[in-house]
Amino acid sequence: MTTTSTSPLARPEGVLQVAFSADLTGPASEPTLGELSQPAHLLPATATMAAVDLLFRRDAALRWVVVTAPGAPQLVSRSWFELAMTGRLGYGRLLLQRRPVLDAAPPTTLAFAFDCPIATVAAAVIARRSGGDALLDAVLVTGPDGALSVAPVTAVFEQLAQRYAYQALHDPLTGLPNRLFLLERLRQAHAAGTTGVLFSIDLDRFKDTNDHLGHAAGDDVLVEFAARLRTVARTGDLVVRLGGDEFAVLTEAPLSAAQSTALAERIVLTAAAPYVVTARTGPGGEHLVSLGASVGVAGASGAGDLTPDALLHQADLAVHQAKSLGRGRVAHFGAELLEDAEPSDAVRAQHAMERRLRQAIESQALQLHYQPVVSLPSAQVIGVEALARWEDEELGRVAPDRFIPLAERTGLIVDLGRWVLQTACREAAGWAAGPSGLLPTVAVNVSPVQLAQRGFIDDVTAALTDSGLAPDRLCLEITETAAITDLDATAARLAQVRDLGVRLALDDFGTGHSALSLLRALPVHLVKIDRSFIEQVASDTADAVLARLVIEAAHSLGRRVCAEGVETAEQAQQLVAMGCDSAQGWLFGRPEPASPRLAALLTSRALSEPLAAGAVLPLGNDELVLVTTPGRIVTYASATSQAVLGWLPQEITGTDLTSSFYLDDPAPTGPWDDGTAVHRVRHRDGSVRWLESTTRQLTDDAGRVREVLSVSRDVTATVQARRALTDSELMFRHAFDDAPIGMLLARTDGTLLRANRAFSALLGTGTEALQHRRVQDLTPVADRAGQFSAVRALFAVADGRTELSTSFRHADGSDVPVTVRVSVVRDADGAPTSVFAHVLPEPARVAVPV
Repeated sequence: MTTTSTSPLARPEGVLQVAFSADLTGPASEPTLGELSQPAHLLPATATMAAVDLLFRRDAALRWVVVTAPGAPQLVSRSWFELAMTGRLGYGRLLLQRRPVLDAAPPTTLAFAFDCPIATVAAAVIARRSGGDALLDAVLVTGPDGALSVAPVTAVFEQLAQRYAYQALHDPLTGLPNRLFLLERLRQAHAAGTTGVLFSIDLDRFKDTNDHLGHAAGDDVLVEFAARLRTVARTGDLVVRLGGDEFAVLTEAPLSAAQSTALAERIVLTAAAPYVVTARTGPGGEHLVSLGASVGVAGASGAGDLTPDALLHQADLAVHQAKSLGRGRVAHFGAELLEDAEPSDAVRAQHAMERRLRQAIESQALQLHYQPVVSLPSAQVIGVEALARWEDEELGRVAPDRFIPLAERTGLIVDLGRWVLQTACREAAGWAAGPSGLLPTVAVNVSPVQLAQRGFIDDVTAALTDSGLAPDRLCLEITETAAITDLDATAARLAQVRDLGVRLALDDFGTGHSALSLLRALPVHLVKIDRSFIEQVASDTADAVLARLVIEAAHSLGRRVCAEGVETAEQAQQLVAMGCDSAQGWLFGRPEPASPRLAALLTSRALSEPLAAGAVLPLGNDELVLVTTPGRIVTYASATSQAVLGWLPQEITGTDLTSSFYLDDPAPTGPWDDGTAVHRVRHRDGSVRWLESTTRQLTDDAGRVREVLSVSRDVTATVQARRALTDSELMFRHAFDDAPIGMLLARTDGTLLRANRAFSALLGTGTEALQHRRVQDLTPVADRAGQFSAVRALFAVADGRTELSTSFRHADGSDVPVTVRVSVVRDADGAPTSVFAHVLPEPARVAVPV
């Protein structure tokens, strides 16, 4: 039997996508932290923020430095450092650059020995992130000789995913791939257009072995039969345990009806040979067991292009037919076994489009159209965006919003995206420079499915190398919705792309979980405002304010901004007034294929008349400036008080600000102390707004406060966006609860701290009912003494055990056989704090009467 690594041709959507992209050809290894670490850049304890800032500026690939404080080295990440140096209003670099790094209070470092198991590190990271540390992106690794290195958190979880992926896709008893692995292989074969023959195998009279000799003897039969199947299967065939006493064999190539019958009959014969097993219960000793097997065959010659689900369904019907014929038989699927086999018109149309799209990608029958991107306010072309277009002989012109989602669902987006990337780079490499002397850039949209592929970086590198296009002329666009699904992993992958010199853009900003934190976390150069914000930017104040907030926020974080869907001169004029850097839309040009006309457009001075500088909607400056006495009586209010508070300046002057508008007690950390604070105010209309105020106390010669100056900005949208981001970040914290494998976190004495839903479902109860209970108390009452001792030993730190087969008590009173695997979680000093355990169900054991 051979099990080749999974192909990127077709990936199922959902939580198993990462698992299927892992290397599943061999047992999941148990890597140590040292294998994932990289050399640390060491700095002395006296290193200043300015020195670290210089290092990060010089080396874009440098993500962390280690300050070697005596006895407690401190890990400093770029993400925390950039946030600290930016500050709330962007003045952090001026205020902090001379301070030592350690005085800036970086987050507490997580440190582990080089031989620490990955699961232990992951558990500690999850605990820290559950506590609110969203900036934890690496851990410190100490070598046996005292050397220091750094392990990225993304690498830790990637390795952990590899290990769990193998466990999720293989049967722990026989070591064979399981049903999910078979489904993936079928999807690969279907995507490649080569479907073999599927043999569904059901052991006959297997239940009798379990009932009379015990489950251990039954396990011996299953292991032996799995070994026999491997010998019957040919090189390249896939042998699978579907579950219980059900197995399957998938051939690598199609077989004729005669060939498939011969192979099925060999399976029946090998299953019929006696098995020697040892009974652990009932009549002990060795026993000779005779079984048999029924085999159903589907996908033999003439079966056509079957989908994975259809092939599995046909094999299942065939094996049931074989059993109905008297067991120990072979049955082929026939049309008479399938009722209501005709699919609906919609399903047929979808399948037809999928086939046509696959053919179009393979034959490169699609086209690329390019839409100009212009700088503002000059309207001079600075680049284009590449857009895939498909016109099929049978289906006619197919809109992108129809075939792009289809390509993502079926995995065809990987091949389609690779073709778009290669073609765009090749055609852009031949374009001449514009009037400014700069060569135009080309932007290519990247699907989240592409971004998740291991070979994505290689695809980008190959496209640049083969075309000769300079990396800084390529811009890859990702959607914010895709980015926030797994923010840390996306940021890490984008950092790799940026290291190549390629530019990055955050596309469709404003359509998903938009937040300043997203802009800060992703290493993008450009933010593209979604067309839904641009449609009414010149006619609706709310949309104009939102667009301006995005532009200002992006600029404050060092990003440029491009507006999509600009169709009128008024929209462009409003964007110019807001300081938008570039734009694209029908006002400047519609998408068109590469041609001499497009080449002429790229070298033209401008695509429209010069854009006016005045805004259609004069929004003005949104900063509120207030001057008060030390007793907080307003002596001056800027004209923006009406926009921010709803009151005219003359209505505010002379009033006590705290009693009239401010909802938060200003003392001792309110907006009246020197510094910056975010606080609530009451608008004239009764609504609550959030202001970010920078306050400075002005003193006289004697040092007495004579006036208080505050500059406030309405950050209501920002606060709400951050709260929305916080809600989305809760999804990460729920990863533990939603894991498909039973998981629990317990103290070293076995007291449960947290259990996920899969574990509680295994026991037929709710997670709340398991809180503060001990794992030992969940064992069956009849075997409490023995189980108590075994489980207690498993959770004892000094014992050293990591795995135990035991049983838990189900809510209905039955016993649930499980395998418990544990990892000890230790703090930075190496002291054990808790135990992280995975609970995997085993086949049910049936008690034998004595």
